[in-house]
Amino acid sequence: MQFFTPPREHFFRPLTHDNRELCAAVLRALHERVHGANADYAEVLTRDLVLEVIQHALADPTLRSLAFGDAKTTRAEEERAYASDLVRKLKEHGWLEDYRDPIDLRPTLKLSRAGKAFSETFANIDDSRAKTRQRNMRSARKALTAFIATGDADELLDGHEFASRVVQDLQDDIEYFRHLIQSLTREALAQKVAWNEFNEFIEKRFAREYAVRLVADSAERHRGQINEALEEVRALDGEQRALVNAHLLQRAPWLEQTSQGRSPMLWLADRIESMVDAACGLKLPMLRSEMNNYVRRFTSLLRQALSLDYGAESPLGRTMAWLKDQPEPGRALLLDTLTRRLATSEIRLPGGVLRWTVRDREVEAASQAPLVVDEASRLSALLRRAEAEAFAFSDQQVLQGLLPYLQDGPITLAALPMDSAEDAVRVLHAVGAARSTEGRRLLQARKTATQVSTPYFQADDYELRIEPMNGLDAAPGQPGRER
Repeated sequence: MQFFTPPREHFFRPLTHDNRELCAAVLRALHERVHGANADYAEVLTRDLVLEVIQHALADPTLRSLAFGDAKTTRAEEERAYASDLVRKLKEHGWLEDYRDPIDLRPTLKLSRAGKAFSETFANIDDSRAKTRQRNMRSARKALTAFIATGDADELLDGHEFASRVVQDLQDDIEYFRHLIQSLTREALAQKVAWNEFNEFIEKRFAREYAVRLVADSAERHRGQINEALEEVRALDGEQRALVNAHLLQRAPWLEQTSQGRSPMLWLADRIESMVDAACGLKLPMLRSEMNNYVRRFTSLLRQALSLDYGAESPLGRTMAWLKDQPEPGRALLLDTLTRRLATSEIRLPGGVLRWTVRDREVEAASQAPLVVDEASRLSALLRRAEAEAFAFSDQQVLQGLLPYLQDGPITLAALPMDSAEDAVRVLHAVGAARSTEGRRLLQARKTATQVSTPYFQADDYELRIEPMNGLDAAPGQPGRER
């Protein structure tokens, strides 16, 4: 079956415009109105009803701005024209389709098969509706109980279907907490604390949903009852088992190949047990771990936010305010002085402060020398820092060293001078610098068929040339001029 065929050739086009969030809200509302928990199945989906749903969505200021921009007032005629245009697009692209009521033959609308499926997805993504029960665990238990009572093979198949969804239920919860952790990270990078999401989680999701599902309505509780029901299923005598197997193969022919010669009833019982055990033994601990990670991460960020006092009345705040009020020469002089003082600083852990517990220690660690800060130690720290930074080049420094050689045209790595260790390091980093974010604006690096061989290294040779679109001969970070 090909999906993108008329009338679904451009099925997702209504969701690619600037008002796509409004369109998604309308589709979600339509699904709830027609197929949701509070749907009135005696009410047909007329064009006026669809227009009413769209106008109700337009009442939201955020969604309204997507349709009409920042216009403060909009006439009723404009709203109705916009709603009519959206209905036309949904029909044209296969979300809605015309339908004639078989009772009174009135022309109505209905969600197409694809429209129902995707609008249901939009509705299920909405996390605002709490799920307070282990619905699939309960359904699997009830289906097994009904099978034991009636012997109906369909009940056993339903139990297998519900059990297969148990892992997905817990996986959805795990993904929810991972999403919250990612949101915390984004908020922390923006120097914010995600109070709103945390409060919503504590007041709505945890109190009404997860506290019940993890304690009073724990999956472990249903797991025991399901295992007891499965033991009763396995205890059926041979005649009953043969009758159930025949019915199962009639209802689900795929079991004949899947069970591989075993009793389909016993295979389904083992499969249900393994899925429930996997959910409770693997996914449930993962859910608790992710919930713990989220709370611990939020607590850590909150503790940092409370401990770091950057307010205007703090010493750091007063210092920064004083520095801001200083004239430019005085400010530059102070910053230069601080830079010189901090340039030769060395951070060390004084001995005797940290206590480490070492097991099976055979040799006593030598006691650390007392911490001495004098002119000799500062000079030694300065020399070690200079040695560490001697061959540490940034991409900008490498580009500044390469551009003078490229003014007369393209040049290969083998043609670059290599009179010192600094030149050798520059050649080694040349291709990486040319392919960096800043280097791509200035240079082109093209691999050649030859190799560059030096006393220090051997590698593939590259041809470097100035980007022809820019034609810059200025150093990186400085305004260029046209050649």
